Amino acid sequence: MEIIGNVYKILPQEEVTLGDGTKRMKGGFVIMPDGVYAKPVAFELFGDERLALLNGISVGMQVKAYFLAISFEGKKGGYYTSLRCTNVMPLVAATVSQSTQVGVAPNGADNGAWNPVAGTMPQNQPAVELSPEEALPFDDDLPFS
Repeated sequence: MEIIGNVYKILPQEEVTLGDGTKRMKGGFVIMPDGVYAKPVAFELFGDERLALLNGISVGMQVKAYFLAISFEGKKGGYYTSLRCTNVMPLVAATVSQSTQVGVAPNGADNGAWNPVAGTMPQNQPAVELSPEEALPFDDDLPFS
């Protein structure tokens, strides 16, 4: 699943002991999605490789967070849900002047690559014109009639 919003808070990192006795670093962040009735959404990150995703993320930045909703049963029979972030990407809008050609990034970066350092996003590709025969090819060998 994914969600887009502005980073509201970055949670402190702490060492936790998992059920099998292993110790891992845990951290997280909170985003505020867009919308009239939006509520803050908190995400957890476990392990150094996931915590490294927060490098370059700051409060107020618009991001897209990919996550898994994981539910587990507690000691007293209740269920709890955790949103485990699998990836987080800043959404940086490229500033394009009126004279910039379609399909060319303003700083000359490769058109198909997202570059978080330069702040460029992939540009929309022009539509491909197809003839009716190419768009809907006639296929007569269906296994049923």
